[in-house]
Amino acid sequence: MKYLEFKKRTEELPLFETKELKLILGNQFNRSLLNNLSNWEKSNRLTKIRKSLYVSENSANVLNPFQLATKIYHPSYVSLETALGHYGIIPEAVFTTTSITTKKTKNFETNDFGKFSYQKIKKEAFDGFETFTKNNVSYKIAFPEKALIDFFYLNKNSMNGSFEQFQSFRFNQDFNYNKQKLLKFAKLFKNKKVLFLTNNFINYVTR
Repeated sequence: MKYLEFKKRTEELPLFETKELKLILGNQFNRSLLNNLSNWEKSNRLTKIRKSLYVSENSANVLNPFQLATKIYHPSYVSLETALGHYGIIPEAVFTTTSITTKKTKNFETNDFGKFSYQKIKKEAFDGFETFTKNNVSYKIAFPEKALIDFFYLNKNSMNGSFEQFQSFRFNQDFNYNKQKLLKFAKLFKNKKVLFLTNNFINYVTR
């Protein structure tokens, strides 16, 4: 298959996995095409993000890190500092896209799209996110309250639940937190420390 034909057949997929190509190309997905993918990568017509995941030519500017994060390592959803920054709950710029997964904790670094970090949680707590689609590429991101509870869970050993510590993290007290969601998501972890931190945080933002 020539590159121009391939580009036309995949023009609605700025980000794709080889398994998606199988569905689109049918019998034309063969060893020759896989060799072409490698050659097109070398000529910068495609950008390889990880094994079997590519960004098509001139598509980098239409993708956001959330879309890449969801595709690079799944199941996963964007959460923790990245989601908290996105919602304005913390003010700091976040240079690594942080996500939650049920698989082992892992980090990825790309040349063109930055760093991606994935933290493992129990399957029972893998909830509290929604899915969006942009330019035919979907991504998952935690609700604000779940991003915060994920943060409490993964930092519980270093947190004491004091108002002073919450203040040091610069959590936005003016954000419209849904207290019922905070408690609902905290209970998913079945962890007394997480529930303690959550109740203290609710007291902190409602004082």
